[in-house]
Formats: sequence, C-alpha cells, structure tokens
Amino acid sequence: MPCLSLPLGLQIRAWLRDYDRIQSISVFLIYIQIGCSLLGSLGALFNGVLLINLVIALFALVAIESSSQNLGRTYAVLLFCAILLDVAWFILFSHTIWNFGLEKYGPSFIFSVRLAFSMQIIGFSVRFLSSFLWIQMYRLGATTVANLGYQEIDFHATNDYIYPASNAIARQDSNSSDILGGSIYDPAYYSSLFEDAQDNCIQEVTL
Repeated sequence: MPCLSLPLGLQIRAWLRDYDRIQSISVFLIYIQIGCSLLGSLGALFNGVLLINLVIALFALVAIESSSQNLGRTYAVLLFCAILLDVAWFILFSHTIWNFGLEKYGPSFIFSVRLAFSMQIIGFSVRFLSSFLWIQMYRLGATTVANLGYQEIDFHATNDYIYPASNAIARQDSNSSDILGGSIYDPAYYSSLFEDAQDNCIQEVTL
C-alpha cells in the first residue's frame, strides 16, 4: 500500500518546527538582502538606506555564524529599526523618485534611481518576511533550552531517588574538594611542608 503524503497544514507545521531549516532559509534571505543592497547602491541618489541595510545584513551573518545569543538579540533590534527606517524612506522619497522627469535628468540617472527604489522594495519585503522567521527561531530556541533544563532536573531527581546514598557521597566529596581547593590541593605537598617546619623547629631547639 503506498504511503499517503501528509496534509499541507501538517507539512507547514513540521517545517515551522524545524530550527535548522528555518535558519537556512533565513540565511538565504539575508543573502538576497545583500544582493539587493549591492545593486541598489548603484543608484545616483537615495542609496544611503541601502548601505545601512547592507551593514545590518552582514552583521546578521556574523551573528548566525558565531552562534552568539547577544549578537542575535542585537540583530533582532537592528532588524526592527531597519523596517521602521524603510517605511519612513518610502513615505519621504517614493513620490519624488517616480516624478523625476526625463527632460531634466538623463535616462541613465532615472534608471539608476528607480533601480535603487526597486531594490529597496524587494529588500523591504524580504526583511519583513525574515522578521517572522527570526521570531520563530527565537521561540524554538527558548523551547529547546527549557526542555533541556527540565530533562537535566528530571535526570538528577531520578538519580537521587534511585541511588540516594551514592549521590549524597558524591556531593559530599565534591563539596569537600571545593572547600579544600579542588585539584589544587595536594596532601603530599602540604605534609612535606609540615615536616620541613618540624625539622626547622627541632634544629632551633638544639642550637
């Protein structure tokens, strides 16, 4: 009997719960943002926001490759600020860009400006979509950390229930080693110092 494929809804849910797949898609969207920023930077005017988005996209790659939570949170804030900046840029300059006349400016100038505008539209769409992916990645990461913490607590509790005496001795030994200084403490070394002190005292008494 042939295997029936899963419904589309279950496939989407399974895809949204796969952290590695979401991360790979996010990296692909970051590369799209970098490409749009590079192409849009060829515009004669209004390309400053594209350079800012290029820097933010490169920072996102560094955050993902380093697997740093602090850098990831920082990029999340920068991504939110970049989306707000894009919205403000569209409000301020969209009407001006599409009203450039060929009589005053040459065709190459008009093409470069509209190229920057088109790349900004594509980049904004990609950033807006990737923001939902980053939110899902954060949720999956927090759920994974919580599950790992619960499993560790449950593992220690189970060991304490099954082997209470051995675990108590192990904890007592670890505490005593911490008090004595752990691996730094060397009984033979300290006993030799004590014997040297006794020998010095005996020599002083005989003198």
